[in-house]
Amino acid sequence: MLNSFGSWDKVAGASIRQITGAIKSGGLGEVKAKYIKQALGEIKQRRGGFDLDFLRQLSLEEARNWLLALPGVGMKTASCVLLFSLGVPALPVDTHVFRVTRRLGLLGLGVNVERAHRLLEKLVLANEVYEFHILLIEHGRKVCKARNP
Repeated sequence: MLNSFGSWDKVAGASIRQITGAIKSGGLGEVKAKYIKQALGEIKQRRGGFDLDFLRQLSLEEARNWLLALPGVGMKTASCVLLFSLGVPALPVDTHVFRVTRRLGLLGLGVNVERAHRLLEKLVLANEVYEFHILLIEHGRKVCKARNP
């Protein structure tokens, strides 16, 4: 999205329609655009800007909770921001990660996606979270597919 706008200030100042146009390929563009605009407004109000580097100084739970308090931010989004933007070892659990880890027996049948984030983070060393996440997604897309494990 920054490629389309150049800065978070410009994204925050853009219309919902403009943001929707920039993210439409990801699906649910209008819904996500509203949340992006609201979240950026909230971040600017709380922090005076868009720099989230301060989250690195917090515990994983504190940093995640700070992000979860933003409009439209759920567990997976908060974990993605922490892992991919800030290098914090939060483990995002998408459909592939959830499916593969259940099939491997790392998660019990009664575990939901929300709880899976925290359980898997306890199983994976912090310095291996990124690689674990990427490899599980690749394996889930190429090998361990939903209908044909």
